[in-house]
Amino acid sequence: METTVTRLFKNDEGRVVGALAYTRESGRFIHFKAKAVVMATGGWGRNYKVTSNSWEGTGDGAVLAYDAGAELVDMEMVQFHPTGMVWPPGVRGLLVTEGVRGEGGVLRNSEGERYMENYDPEKMELSTRDVVARANYTEVTEGRGAPTAGSTWISRTSGTTAS
Repeated sequence: METTVTRLFKNDEGRVVGALAYTRESGRFIHFKAKAVVMATGGWGRNYKVTSNSWEGTGDGAVLAYDAGAELVDMEMVQFHPTGMVWPPGVRGLLVTEGVRGEGGVLRNSEGERYMENYDPEKMELSTRDVVARANYTEVTEGRGAPTAGSTWISRTSGTTAS
C-alpha cells in the first residue's frame, strides 16, 4: 500500500527481474527482486477531465511496461462508468452508482426524451456500462446533451441529476 514503482529492471537477456519503488509516507526506496513480474497498476482515468477514478490512475503502469519493452495492445479499451456527477463543479467526478438506475432512475436528454429506448429497448437504463456510456456520448455529440459540461440527466419522478 502507498508504494509507487518508478522503474522496472531487466537482466542481460531483457527479462524483467525487479523494480525500484518508493513509499509515499516515508519517501524510502525499495528494490524488489523477482523471478516474474505481474503488472496490476490500474488504469488511466485521471487523464480525462471528468472521472471518478482514483487520483493515482494516471497510466504510469502502462508507461513502465512500455519502457521495459512490453507490447501494448487494445489501449483504446477504456471503460467509463456511465453515470457520474458533472455539475455543479463541486461534485464533478463523483460516481452515481448503477443502483440509482436500478431503483428507477431514467436517463433523459435535453429534449426530455428517455433515450435508452433508442439504444437498448429491452434493458433500457439497466443495459451494460458500455452500451449506456456510448448512448450518453451519442446524445451529447448529436446535440441533445445538457447545457452543463457535455452531459445528460438521470431523473426520477421529480428533480434531475447530471450524468
